[in-house]
Amino acid sequence: MLLGIVIGFATLVQYQAVLLIFGVCLALWGVTFLTQHFKVIQTVYLSVITYITFIVLGVLTVVFHTETNHDSHYVNHIPLNDEALIRIHVYKKLKASKYNNKFLAQVMTVNSLKTSGKLLINVDTLLHVAIDDVLYTKGIFMNYTPPKNPYQFDYGRYMKNQQVCKQMYVTSANTIKLTSKKTVFGYAETIRNKINSTLNKHNVSDENLSIINALLLGQRQEVTKATYKSFINSGAVHILAISGLHIGLLLLVLRAFFKPITYLKHGKVIASLAIIFLLWIYAFITGFSPSVVRAVTMFSLITIAMYANRITNTYNVLTISAFLLLLYNPFYVHAIGFQLSYLAVFAIIWIKPVFDKFWTPKNYVLKKFWDVFSVSVAAQLGILPVALFYFHQFPGLFFITNLVIIPLLGFLLCLGLACLVFGYFGHIPSLMFEVFNGSISLLLQFVQFISSKEDFVFTNISFNWVSMLACYLLIISGVLLCKNFTYMRVVFLLIGVMSVQVAVLYNSSVYDKKQAFVVFNQYNATLLGVKKGNEFVYAVKGEYSKLPVTTYLTNEFIKKIRQDSLQNVYVFHDKQILIIDERAVYLEGFNPDLVLLTASPKVNLERLIRDIQPKQVIATTNNYKSYVDRWRETCASKSIVFYAISEKGAYVLEK
Repeated sequence: MLLGIVIGFATLVQYQAVLLIFGVCLALWGVTFLTQHFKVIQTVYLSVITYITFIVLGVLTVVFHTETNHDSHYVNHIPLNDEALIRIHVYKKLKASKYNNKFLAQVMTVNSLKTSGKLLINVDTLLHVAIDDVLYTKGIFMNYTPPKNPYQFDYGRYMKNQQVCKQMYVTSANTIKLTSKKTVFGYAETIRNKINSTLNKHNVSDENLSIINALLLGQRQEVTKATYKSFINSGAVHILAISGLHIGLLLLVLRAFFKPITYLKHGKVIASLAIIFLLWIYAFITGFSPSVVRAVTMFSLITIAMYANRITNTYNVLTISAFLLLLYNPFYVHAIGFQLSYLAVFAIIWIKPVFDKFWTPKNYVLKKFWDVFSVSVAAQLGILPVALFYFHQFPGLFFITNLVIIPLLGFLLCLGLACLVFGYFGHIPSLMFEVFNGSISLLLQFVQFISSKEDFVFTNISFNWVSMLACYLLIISGVLLCKNFTYMRVVFLLIGVMSVQVAVLYNSSVYDKKQAFVVFNQYNATLLGVKKGNEFVYAVKGEYSKLPVTTYLTNEFIKKIRQDSLQNVYVFHDKQILIIDERAVYLEGFNPDLVLLTASPKVNLERLIRDIQPKQVIATTNNYKSYVDRWRETCASKSIVFYAISEKGAYVLEK
């Protein structure tokens, strides 16, 4: 089915065609099952048709759940001028930007026509918007701004993977609030606001409040960048998103609480139903975020298995939960959290027994520490290649962090949930809150202490999909050998080692031959660089951010970096590039291929084109907009290619 989902995203297939193929496959499967299932000697036909049926089911799931395929979706009804009167229902709050609050909304109507689909709205700070508000506004459906520098995070792609196809800016001047439409999201927000109101009465600090909201209520919008970075560097960022770790600990607490009931007649059924009900109530309070839904689905199945008096295969429980979630929403495949959570749980189930095989301490305390350590290392091995591929960094002290945080998290969850219950009713016992708030402060101090050990935080690690596949092959072969030492598994391990070596050689051969001239998109600065193999020489003028350069160096496997002064002329293979800054100086008779205008030079572009006859003119972002507009018109009149970095992003020449 997963293969079918990948095929579904990679191809454009009509819904009716896929539905017809699925119907045929299902009929063939039924006929084959009836004719083959009861035979003593089985043929391969049933297996083959079963696999094909589920592959087609994966494709069908993608086609069915792709909202833009539905005629009612608003992208199919956007007016030609894009401006429309729309009615929207706000259902989720996102992290605010510097100038706007951000929300997700369902589009209810476009110019009085009933529609559907998700929309990102950027709301100015003068307009107060809450979950479940219905807004009537006039605006323009806008595309997302594409990345302006190489390898920059593509926010538009990220949102489209959540089926949020467009965005719109909403202001107090063009918006009317209508009667609210109450949904589960609004009720959950009301509960969270009531709890936060009680917490604020206890004068909890903003930083602690943001951690409490992330840790217990699944709301990370108020966590500051500095705090979030500390959790990343310490290897504890997973506790800020409610996931399998939180729900697993909660399940253990609930099992202990309901254990006396299991001794009654039908007690196990009552206990399992009560636990599943409470888990989904918790998911409701957190706003049914994808990570919580994934975890609660998986642990609901585990709860059923635990109380069913049957031998349970944990891999089956894990797979069934993933199957149900992907059947419900195949777009979860794109979510990094989905990938990391299932890889981590699978690795714990698969690799943890290897540690137990080597050593099982008899001392109770030592055994608990060994369990936490082995679980942490197993999970880290499972997610390491994917984490390096996406984030290019590794927290070296993750095992120390988890040895402290995992036991503390169980205590914080028990005490924190008790505080939430009391908080909902308007009063938290002082002693309970002081202990809880103090524990949150200690947690934060510990995380910041570990994060401050920068020598153990390995950042800017060059790692691509080739490296990821080779790394997984090595990990899998190593674990298999540890489970059962055989000749073939030794050979498989050697193949894993060779694959890593081949990946290193492949990356060297590809990136060391690559050469490029890059003018980065930098506000109020000129930043350019020349890549020659694994060396990068850059020049800068003005205040600039190091992030675009660092990201480029990491993804291009560059090992040597050097800063130079900004030159007047650059030569890149057969192209000559002339830099004209605020001095507006150039030599007549010199005929460059490219002219780079920076720092708003007061130059007569018509005369410049006549004198030196360039093939292309490039304008950096630190030019006045009026100058850029005038230069664009001049180039158009002279049939010269014009490239504005502020509009099109970084300018890159490669060879």
